[in-house]
Amino acid sequence: MKKAVNYIRGSVRVFVECPYPERLVNVCAQNDIEFWDLERVSPTVVHITMHIHGYRRLGALAEKAGFEIRQVQKTGVPFFLWKLRKRYVLLAGMLLMFLTVWGLSMFVWEIDVQGNETVSSQEILASLKELGVGIGSFGPTISSEAISNDMLLKIPELSWIAVNVRGSHADVLVRERLPKPDILDEKAPTMVYATKSGIITKMSVLEGARVCAEGSTVQAGDILVTGVMDSLSSGKRTVHAMAEVYARTWYELSAQMPLETTAKTYTGEKKTKTAVILAGKRINFYFNGGISFAHYDKMTTENTLKLPTGNILPVTIVKEKYSEYTTSGARLAILKADQILQKDLLDRLQLRIGDGSVTTTAFETSEENGVLKVTLKAECLEQIAAERPFTAEELQQALQPIQEKTKETGN
Repeated sequence: MKKAVNYIRGSVRVFVECPYPERLVNVCAQNDIEFWDLERVSPTVVHITMHIHGYRRLGALAEKAGFEIRQVQKTGVPFFLWKLRKRYVLLAGMLLMFLTVWGLSMFVWEIDVQGNETVSSQEILASLKELGVGIGSFGPTISSEAISNDMLLKIPELSWIAVNVRGSHADVLVRERLPKPDILDEKAPTMVYATKSGIITKMSVLEGARVCAEGSTVQAGDILVTGVMDSLSSGKRTVHAMAEVYARTWYELSAQMPLETTAKTYTGEKKTKTAVILAGKRINFYFNGGISFAHYDKMTTENTLKLPTGNILPVTIVKEKYSEYTTSGARLAILKADQILQKDLLDRLQLRIGDGSVTTTAFETSEENGVLKVTLKAECLEQIAAERPFTAEELQQALQPIQEKTKETGN
């Protein structure tokens, strides 16, 4: 960035001869003359680089300070334009190009959405476009406050949004509303049931009456703890059943893989296609869109042009590189395939048990018609308890003895 600024301002490489070059540094420091790239050529000669106005100020001080200075090299935009001072058409074209680029940098060409999790970026961008904020919008006319108010009305899932426009880039920062937590009615009668089949190894009942004991075999859906309990005063009462129940569970998973695979061999032949996306429209710089390769890998790279100031231009250079390869049959080693399948099965098992732990595993491997099959048999330890409320029918049936007893007493 510093080099770009120096090039725009223009710089001069200066030859300075003086008895004591150290005095040159002192003179520049005392008179606020900026310089860089100091090179000592001989005991009395140095080369330094400085801006044009610095060179002029040093020239005014040189005779008084006993220096001899002269230009060695001039670089930068001012000198380049000076050479073109009589080529009016070229200067006008350069000025027009500069104004065009500067004008394009005032429009939004890139929008970045951050902070969203449940609301998709596509939905946010679509709503912004309806409000006049999209690719190609004029940046200075975008009012962040007005856009924020309208967006909160359009997308109720958002609690806060800000649209910050920096040159041709717009940052959309959002914050989503936190979902209202489920209110737990501790007085509502519930039961604890088994989410998976297994043998119970440990039960920790916080509230409710046990239906099963440690060592019992249960099936998925069986009631473990009920929220209907005996009461000395009224016969039965309902509570919010809560418990943690750990059980031994078993899984059997299988996976298979063909041992005959296809191997790639790259020929070294490559082809590159170049295109330019200008304000959303693609311009191809190639005539034949087809690829003569029978088999190839494709890699696409996109580079968006930016100004030295960081402003993004609506110009993206797209390069598509094609690498040719030939295919040949290859046989995958049984041991390698077995390792791949075993790892895949263990990953699938871990997804199923979540926070549970695997206690024992056993693998069975077989090959048939060029296909390797691996079966995993595993024993795990899991927390299988979950709560659910009683249905009206279940609650009525559980309390039926109370109702019958009441009728008998009334009679």
